[in-house]
Amino acid sequence: MRILIVDDDAPVLDFLGMFFESLQHEAIKSNTYKDALKSLVKEQPDLVLLDIRMSEKDGLAIFKEMREIDRDVPIAMITAFKDAERIIEAFRLGAIDCLLKPFNIDYIVTSLLPRVRLRKR
Repeated sequence: MRILIVDDDAPVLDFLGMFFESLQHEAIKSNTYKDALKSLVKEQPDLVLLDIRMSEKDGLAIFKEMREIDRDVPIAMITAFKDAERIIEAFRLGAIDCLLKPFNIDYIVTSLLPRVRLRKR
């Protein structure tokens, strides 16, 4: 599975990248929204993990741009803030899940990943 991870927090990117690679998945890491949009087009990921609060652009705005580029890619939001309004808005936009930091690794493995279908390339 090819997973695009978008977060401006380097330790989060490194942790998730190593975690998914340990499960034999391909991790594509982006710490800016422009890089994330380029990676979305170039890499055609099976799943996007997108931080709700990015420093240079709001994660929900990035979500909308990603949907304009690729209507079908599953997007799960990640956040350290338990902001119900923003999480609800993410689900209204079509997010398949919202992962809270610190991450529940068991949930990612047993619930999130099994729901993702591999894309035909």
